[in-house]
Amino acid sequence: MREPSENSIEVDISWTFQRQGERLQISRQRTDGGWQLTVQGDGPARVFTFADCTQLVRFQSDMEALLVQTGWSLAAFMPDRRRYTDRRDFPRENNDRRRWWTDAPPHRRPSR
Repeated sequence: MREPSENSIEVDISWTFQRQGERLQISRQRTDGGWQLTVQGDGPARVFTFADCTQLVRFQSDMEALLVQTGWSLAAFMPDRRRYTDRRDFPRENNDRRRWWTDAPPHRRPSR
């Protein structure tokens, strides 16, 4: 995984995890003193501060690994950076998802 540089994250970003009706939101913000990670669940928010982005990413990666191991799954990510609408909703010609370039070459039998 490529770690973001100090200048690569200028907007607030957040990940929402869910498990059996519970929701947990992890958000990352740049502050005047470095970086902050906020974890908001059912109770009061917990805020973790970091001097640099590398420390934050390491902590967040460990936290996300623990969440997944304990049954949580990623439900949403913000902001959605896709430029176009979801291509899965685009009608297909003949409703065939396969493309000719993905087909295997025809099998040829050896001549006798």
